[in-house]
Amino acid sequence: MEKWTKKQKIILVAVFAVIVAAIGITAGVLNYRATQEGVKYFQVVVTSERDGYSETMECKSYEEYLGKFMRTFEGCEWQDSEYGIYISGFNGMKEDTDNQYWWCVMVNGEAATIGADEIPLQDGETYSFVLMQGW
Repeated sequence: MEKWTKKQKIILVAVFAVIVAAIGITAGVLNYRATQEGVKYFQVVVTSERDGYSETMECKSYEEYLGKFMRTFEGCEWQDSEYGIYISGFNGMKEDTDNQYWWCVMVNGEAATIGADEIPLQDGETYSFVLMQGW
């Protein structure tokens, strides 16, 4: 087996760094969602099978991000955490960590992969908060 020269090792590390950077940039571009200025009209759905509750509300806001809007949403119980807003309940229907109940944030029916503070509000979208059980 032949040994690698110092120059070959440097080239290999440089190529690896370029590949990692390209993957990072591509992931960022694919996950990027631009904010929208002005008023946005959208729906907020709150569902808890545990409590037999489901309500859809038509909303409007000038806020750019869901997290900022939820801080003013009537009935939303929340707290700030090191990761941004943490939704803990709606209208008295609280999470229950002892029994593994937690609020899942969904955008247009798909579970969010980022926190509410990073989800841009968009005209016509549906933001759901579903009480889930199990980790």
